[in-house]
Amino acid sequence: MSSLRMHYLLAGLLATCALATAAKADGANPPYPDTWRVEKVIMLFRHGVRAPLVGEIGAMELARQPWPKWSTPASVLTPHGREGMRLLGIYDRERYSALGLLPNTGCPTDGSVSIWTNTEQRTIASGQALAEGLAPNCHLVVGHQPLGSEDPLFHPIEAHAVPFDAKEAVREVIAQTGGPAKLTAPYRDAIRSMESILDCRAAGCDIAATPSSLTPSGDDRGMNLKGSIAITSGTAQVFLLQYAEGMPLDQVGWGRATRERIAEISRLHALLFDVYARPDYMARRIAGPMEKHVLAMLARTDGPRLNLMVASDNNIAALTSLLGVHFHIDGYGYDDPPPGGAFGLEVLRDPTTGERYVRSFYQAQTLEQLRQLTPLSRTHPPVIQGLVIDACKMQGSEVCRLSDFEALLHRRTHPDADVPL
Repeated sequence: MSSLRMHYLLAGLLATCALATAAKADGANPPYPDTWRVEKVIMLFRHGVRAPLVGEIGAMELARQPWPKWSTPASVLTPHGREGMRLLGIYDRERYSALGLLPNTGCPTDGSVSIWTNTEQRTIASGQALAEGLAPNCHLVVGHQPLGSEDPLFHPIEAHAVPFDAKEAVREVIAQTGGPAKLTAPYRDAIRSMESILDCRAAGCDIAATPSSLTPSGDDRGMNLKGSIAITSGTAQVFLLQYAEGMPLDQVGWGRATRERIAEISRLHALLFDVYARPDYMARRIAGPMEKHVLAMLARTDGPRLNLMVASDNNIAALTSLLGVHFHIDGYGYDDPPPGGAFGLEVLRDPTTGERYVRSFYQAQTLEQLRQLTPLSRTHPPVIQGLVIDACKMQGSEVCRLSDFEALLHRRTHPDADVPL
């Protein structure tokens, strides 16, 4: 068995074990003493369910049947996706009012909640839906830069906010991962499942045999990916979105994309991040400004107690990679950020010693909860998976000392001081 295959098998086993041991009810058996208090929460959400992006379906021409039509334009948050985000906001209101960060009734005090989104329609609308659920009729401000602009907090490479060399990026990514062909080698069965959904086997399609390459883009501001990841990643996401949107089952992969197959091919979507977001070179740049922003929020003893950001899956992939954490939510592939899911940090305080700590977690609806738009509550919560940061964890605990966490995040982002603060 190759070392790469062994790595993913072990990683998947660890994630499955972590998920199996996660609390089934919200707030049950927190991994810190009852006397500790949550002082602040930082959450980075992915936007909710959207229509496919233009050009997202890499296997468009391989399908033997017409692709289902969406009721909303390309890339736009759907009404179903908006409602899924609102339900998450309702849940987070209940959860954080129980922890004292929000009032039980009425509107939050001015300045106690911050919501900042990326500049796409789907992220802005997702932030607005979160706000509606979190504080109905309170008109919480959802901040963002002008629609369609490049916010350096979320798109630092595109906004030229960090140094980036495409040739160096390609060299570093290939050196760390072995290249796209090696990344896909353990997932031939998932690719076969994709081919079965597409119903292209009889026509002789063999996606796994497609030559793979990773090269610098012509403008030296990005990387061009060809091969099986490029074909299957966005395609897998579209099948997942069809299911999450609540489309009739005969329209979800033409009736061939079962829940089990969707969970399997969801990992193919996440492989895109193993090229573009999770390798060290990419993670440090994509999450560099986010690291500075998070450290500033952690350092403040005043300011908002609930800090929500809404962006894209690659932002979550980069930030979790910096911290060396992985997640696996029911119905999705390993390290594949679910629509509406969020990576979170809780700042905890021991009132006896005054020491402050950080706990990291992942929150997301299961795929079935999202499809059914299941109402959420503390007795019927989304998945909340505690994430253990091995590099700074305390003995026998999921939490880190705040000072250790800050040092780790800074060290991971600036190992050679080549990305400016």
